[in-house]
Amino acid sequence: MSNTALDTAKKMYAALLSGNFEKVHEMLHEDCEIEFYGPNIIPYAGRFCGKELCKKFFSHVENDVIIHTFSQDEFIASDTQVAVYGHLTLTAKITGVKYDTKYAHFIDVKDDKWVRFRDFADTATVAHAFLQTATPLRD
Repeated sequence: MSNTALDTAKKMYAALLSGNFEKVHEMLHEDCEIEFYGPNIIPYAGRFCGKELCKKFFSHVENDVIIHTFSQDEFIASDTQVAVYGHLTLTAKITGVKYDTKYAHFIDVKDDKWVRFRDFADTATVAHAFLQTATPLRD
C-alpha cells in the first residue's frame, strides 16, 4: 500500500531529524531535483538534478552546519505535494556563526519518494553566516 505525500514527507523529516542520512538517500527518487535559493557562498545553494547530486545536497547539510533547531510548524498537503513551514537555528561550521530563520519547503512526491524539493529561507542571514568574516546579525 502506498503512503500519502504527507506520510512520505513526515518520514523524510523524521530521518533528517534523527541524522539518518542513509534513510534520507533511500527516500530520494531517481529523478529528484532539489533547489535551494541563495548565493554561492552557501555550500548547498543551487539546483541539484538526479539522485546522486541530490545526495550531495544533503551531504553538504550534514557536513557544513550544526543543527540546533529544526521544527516543522505546519504541513499543508494535497495529492502529491506538501508545503512545510518551520523554523531553523543552525551554525555554519566554517565560521562558527549561528543563524536563525524561518523556512518554507515545497515537496513533490512520486512513488513514495521525494522527486522535487524547493527550500526557501532568509538567504541573506544564511549567506552572512557562511562569510569568513561574518559577525552575528543578532545575539
